[in-house]
Amino acid sequence: MNAKYYNPDLTDIYPPCRLHVVNHPINLYQACIMETQVVDISKKLIDSCKLHMDEWHSLKGFVHDMIALGIQTKYKDLTTYDTLKTDRHKEKKEKEREVFYTSKVDNTINKEKTKKWIFNSEYIPKELDFCKDLVAKFWAVKKGSRSKEAYELLVGHYGLLGIRRKYGLKDGEKAVKEQLEEGIANKWQSITLKNYEAFGRPQKADKEPVTNHPAGRVFRNGRFVDD
Repeated sequence: MNAKYYNPDLTDIYPPCRLHVVNHPINLYQACIMETQVVDISKKLIDSCKLHMDEWHSLKGFVHDMIALGIQTKYKDLTTYDTLKTDRHKEKKEKEREVFYTSKVDNTINKEKTKKWIFNSEYIPKELDFCKDLVAKFWAVKKGSRSKEAYELLVGHYGLLGIRRKYGLKDGEKAVKEQLEEGIANKWQSITLKNYEAFGRPQKADKEPVTNHPAGRVFRNGRFVDD
């Protein structure tokens, strides 16, 4: 070490501090590249610096930072350190509050989107008023999904309305009631026109009725018989 800068009272633990002495304002970068000059600093101040500096700081760098900060604070070029720390804390809180609010709004929207659909007998079409009570009972005991889509399948064109419209006022309404009663008793998942025609509709219902008109009868062995 250069004897000019060596101070035996501080030992190797407290290396000499070289500070810039200039007659005009400078920034930290300028201070680091300019020629240095030795200035005496009290041991207590050195100890205080060591106590408060972070582990990545060098003593020289920390002293430079504190002096530059002090000069800028003194002459109103920089917000004080405590105020700066408080402002950053407030800014962080504001960001956290904004994120929380945004998340809360998003969650509320998602909950609205996924809100469970609830059956109401008022939704039943007027055309099915004759079986309104049966539809409500069926919905209460049915197996499977109770979503809006399941309801629309039950009462729509592929379900009860399909049966009612295809087979007319009398036969259609009778078939719908029978299907609902069976569905309630057996707790079906749904009632569809397709299943009704495949499994529920009487097989003889689609056959042409037999007439007793002579033109529709066969003469055999000396008399008319039904073929």
